[in-house]
Amino acid sequence: MLLGEDVYCFADASLEIILKFDDNGHILYANSLAKEELGYGEKIIEVSLGKLFPSELHTEEGSFPIDTVGEMTEGMMYRKNGTCFPVRMVVKVKGDQNLLFAINVAKRIETERKLVRMKEEMEETLKVRNEFVANVTHELRTPVNGIRGHVTNLLENGVSGDVKNTLDIIIRCCDNMSAIINNILDFSKLEAGKFVIEQKEFNFYKMVNHTVETNIPAINAKGLRIMVNIDKTIPEYLIGDELRLTQILNNFLSNAVKFTSVGYINIEVTKTLQFDDEIELFFVVSDTGIGISPEEKDKLFKSFSQVDASITRKYGGTGLGLAITKQLIELMHGNVHLDSEKGKGSSFSFSVRLHVAQKAKEEQSSSEHFEFINQNQEMPGFDSVEKFFQFGTPENVQEIKSKMEKLILCMEVEAWDKAENFAHNIKELVEQAPKDLKRSAFRLEMNVRKGDYDKSVEQYNSLKALLEENIGGI
Repeated sequence: MLLGEDVYCFADASLEIILKFDDNGHILYANSLAKEELGYGEKIIEVSLGKLFPSELHTEEGSFPIDTVGEMTEGMMYRKNGTCFPVRMVVKVKGDQNLLFAINVAKRIETERKLVRMKEEMEETLKVRNEFVANVTHELRTPVNGIRGHVTNLLENGVSGDVKNTLDIIIRCCDNMSAIINNILDFSKLEAGKFVIEQKEFNFYKMVNHTVETNIPAINAKGLRIMVNIDKTIPEYLIGDELRLTQILNNFLSNAVKFTSVGYINIEVTKTLQFDDEIELFFVVSDTGIGISPEEKDKLFKSFSQVDASITRKYGGTGLGLAITKQLIELMHGNVHLDSEKGKGSSFSFSVRLHVAQKAKEEQSSSEHFEFINQNQEMPGFDSVEKFFQFGTPENVQEIKSKMEKLILCMEVEAWDKAENFAHNIKELVEQAPKDLKRSAFRLEMNVRKGDYDKSVEQYNSLKALLEENIGGI
């Protein structure tokens, strides 16, 4: 018996070719896989290693080069029919215990080749896709810009009534389309790993100021308040990608405006770290909007995902904005975090790493930049959002009064789309009020939705009288 019975069992169950041979290279034992793979069957013991490895052995009888013994090597192993296959093998030479262990790597090599081909095909597909996206987005921009230009000309020539409302809607649709096009193009670049963060000097305070100014019309249109607080130790001039930092901040701010109907928005920026010319800034954008449940948070930063389908139907969007924003933040060596509660607002925080500009700049106070925003308003804490909807509280009364004033103005100029938003806000603010007052707010919203001026004004006055009876001063 050449090997013990137990060893035979293990050898025959092995996925490796196992051969035992003498000093002259004659095979003394072969396991089941060797007999099958090499095609010799039981007659393999009549074969020498020289026939199995004609290229690797010095003689037909066979002796392996000394420097290969005990090391993993590669070679070609020949079958009885003359065909061969690549193997990775180890040879152990010790007295009469000369053993060879070999693995057929033909399938592995073919798999590796397939993986290389798949990678090349994938890269080619991504290249074609990116070219397609670039071409399509370019072609889409042309008609969108053309429509926007013609509509702008019409508005400048002077129109009124329903025509102006329709043209305003077209402009908003063009703006939305442009934002979607830009998001798709950015997403394509990020996926392809071709997105580059630029390093240029910019005025940090002006950047924040311009971002806020861009959103002020939407903030005012919804009757919201905004507060901006910037750490005065932050240098005025920094080095980084101003365009992408603006994109990040604008995304969080515009989302806060989009998903907030009552209350306020707060932006805070602090310096958390500075070492030599490197600086880390920490941003917090908070709102009193619809909020997000813990179950929905996981979906928020995924591509093409909204927290639920109703969000897309009511507020629009592709679900790309926050996914792109997260990747941009990570490219700036930062991270993003969300604190939120359903119905009680959200607080998005993120950090980015920038550099301080080397040349000396005259210091400017942040309050000078945001004087038009702060207006010395004292903002309540974000843990008291429910007070806005608790009927009769000072916060609730103030919001109702503000929305009622804006509603009647919109009704007078027949801006019915904005009027409907304010009527809906009022209905939400009186949700805890007595039944007759709630019904009156509901009827007002229905009349405003129909665009019926006379009935809307009548119902407005009726609701105003009920509010004065219950909370006074409206």
